[in-house]
Amino acid sequence: MNCDKKIKLPGLSNCGDYTLGNAIKISKRDFADTLYYWLSEHLTDQEVKDMAHEFRFEIKGFLRIKIEKKLYEKFYSELFALNMYLIVFTCESIIKDENKRGDILDIFHNIVFERNIKVTGISYNDWMKFMKLIYNEYNKAMEQESLLTPILLVANEFEKNLFGKITSDHYVRFEAGMRIGGIAKQLSKTLQEYDIE
Repeated sequence: MNCDKKIKLPGLSNCGDYTLGNAIKISKRDFADTLYYWLSEHLTDQEVKDMAHEFRFEIKGFLRIKIEKKLYEKFYSELFALNMYLIVFTCESIIKDENKRGDILDIFHNIVFERNIKVTGISYNDWMKFMKLIYNEYNKAMEQESLLTPILLVANEFEKNLFGKITSDHYVRFEAGMRIGGIAKQLSKTLQEYDIE
C-alpha cells in the first residue's frame, strides 16, 4: 500500500498503514487488543465516577467526604459488565463473518481474563459462563416489546442491576440511556475503521 500518512495507534503492534479514507488493516489479535484498550478507557476512575453521577448512584460514604470502597466496587463491577456487553453486542453487529467474530471475541475474552480476572481465582470456563448469563440478561432486555429504544432498555437493565429495581426517575434513566447510546455509537464508529485480516 502506498500511504501518504501513517498513524500509529496506541495499543496496536502491527496495525498496518492508514490513509485517510481507507480502513486500517489489522490482525484479529490487534483488533482484540483494541477492544481491550477501549474497555480500559471506559473503566478509568474518572469514567466510573462520571457514570455513577449520571445514574445518581452514590459511591461516597455516609458523610459524602470520601468514596466508599464497597459502593465503588459494586458500581465498577456493573459498569464492567455493561461495557463487556456493549463490546460483544457491537462486534456481533458489525463483524458479519461469524468465524472471524468468534475468533476475535475469544481472543478478547482471553485478554480480559488474563489481565483482569485470573487473579480472582475463578477459572476461565466459570467466568465465561457468568459473562454469558450477563450477556443473555442484556439481550433479553433489548428484545422486550416496549416503546423504549433498545438502548434505553439496556439502561433499565443496568439500573435494575445497580438498585435491584428501576427507579422512578425517568429523566435519570433517559440521560443515562443517552450516555450508553453515545458510548455504543462511538465504539461502533471506531471499530468500523478497521479491516480485519
